[in-house]
Amino acid sequence: MKAIIFDFDGTMIDTENLWHEATMSYVRETYGIEVPASIYEQIIGTTEEPLHDYLNEATNGKFDQEAFTAHIEEQLYAGIDQLELREGFKRVFDYAVQNGFKIGLATSSGRDWVEPILKKFDLLPYFSSIQTADDVEKIKPDPTLYLQAKAELASRTEKTYAVEDSLNGVIAAQKAGLSVIAVPNAATAGIQFPKGVPVYPNFDAVPLEKVFAN
Repeated sequence: MKAIIFDFDGTMIDTENLWHEATMSYVRETYGIEVPASIYEQIIGTTEEPLHDYLNEATNGKFDQEAFTAHIEEQLYAGIDQLELREGFKRVFDYAVQNGFKIGLATSSGRDWVEPILKKFDLLPYFSSIQTADDVEKIKPDPTLYLQAKAELASRTEKTYAVEDSLNGVIAAQKAGLSVIAVPNAATAGIQFPKGVPVYPNFDAVPLEKVFAN
């Protein structure tokens, strides 16, 4: 039996752009600085530590991490009602359901963020495994999230696929021995993914029969 494990933020749901806009606006308005794309790309799909380190240095130690985190969380939760599935995502998801795939989730976000959104789109019942930041000591690019999801799905490695939007997520899936494809969003479109990883500009461009044939 085949299995597929999806990333969440930026892959299933267009949350990366919401987070990006909230972060950039706050930093610009509070500290009058711009965050380089190279710094932002480091934190997509993983810990925000590189961003915090950059902001602390750029503000000469004036960066208030607690205030920043509280503001961003408030903005994200306030925007849940406006969140939508990424265009074309359901095409891939429905293909997996209709073809009997076991379905898993591996995300560096917390369960209290993920599950309400899955319920909003009536997707929660389809998942046989949901692995979040609450379930591991290390998040992506560490492979544990994917390894735990794969184990819970009880599927063979060569029959398990991963769908990601970020470099950290792709690295984690590769370390777990999964066949991974990348479908970057507007916030991650500039990332250079590892050689050999199939990259598609959107979900409608994914050749389903070809990608999931093996």
